[in-house]
Amino acid sequence: MLRLLGAGASGAILMAVGERPLRTMELTERIAGYSPRTVYRYATRLTDFGLIDRTEEEGVPSKVVHSLSEPRGRELYELVATYSDCAMKRLPGGEIGGAEWGALALVAELWESGMIDELNRGPLSLTELARGEHGLSFHQVSRRSTLFARSGFIREVPGSGRHRRYGLTERTRRAMGLIAGIGRWRRRHVVPAGAGLSAGETAGLMRTALPLVVLPEHAGKSFELKIAPAGTGDAAEEPVWAGVAADGSVVSRAAALNAVDGAAHGNVMAWVDSVLDGPHNGLKVNGDDELIVDCLRHLHASLWRGGNGSATAATEAVAGGRDGA
Repeated sequence: MLRLLGAGASGAILMAVGERPLRTMELTERIAGYSPRTVYRYATRLTDFGLIDRTEEEGVPSKVVHSLSEPRGRELYELVATYSDCAMKRLPGGEIGGAEWGALALVAELWESGMIDELNRGPLSLTELARGEHGLSFHQVSRRSTLFARSGFIREVPGSGRHRRYGLTERTRRAMGLIAGIGRWRRRHVVPAGAGLSAGETAGLMRTALPLVVLPEHAGKSFELKIAPAGTGDAAEEPVWAGVAADGSVVSRAAALNAVDGAAHGNVMAWVDSVLDGPHNGLKVNGDDELIVDCLRHLHASLWRGGNGSATAATEAVAGGRDGA
């Protein structure tokens, strides 16, 4: 879905039709920088994915009207619109430029390649990144890393020595909110018998997003999050460990902690709902429940805050009506 939204005029068409139904000519006039034929081709792709409905109005000549499908297209539009308000740059006229849409395809590349998981363990050089299980050569990794850096998804870590090392940026971490939203959208409209994301994917999402959180009131504490696939017991849980540094910043830990102050358990759906809606009652908390609740509340605000620092409007738009865990 990220690749679809990041390709050509797809994202711009979804946003335009989300505002109101548009006839074909109106749609082509709204999408700047693309020929009518190109706009029509991408609109057809969105129709094939079940995001846009095409209806024919009677008359001579007849007119085709494009509108969001309900609820499949509408929910995706609301998710993308909310994310764009929080995390995408706009042109002077208010529209989202092609480079911003194209960046979503780079998020997909980072996510699918496994480089996000590797960089969660700490800054890495290009040589170290090329040793991953993605099957890419050093030159392919180098080329992609240049694109990631230009788009603000990775950055060179200061003082990394003779060999440049790269780490994830806040932009990448905030993109985890969009991935969580697409996961829930998939759960509702694509794989209703499944969870939308796997336990491992959800754990990776949490590891990536947690460093956005700052908890000075819990400095020195540590916690564990356990994520279970849908319909399975504790044995299949995927663990996430993190600690709160002296300055309040939350740091993911690669290895199990000997002891934790708080722990939370839940399945994929409960964790995704917590990322999108705030702390969810589908989670079971042990130990310092205030630590866990504060962490999830701050994580939600960090992902979805608008320009005024408030997550309230974003919460309402992303939630789209909770479904049970």
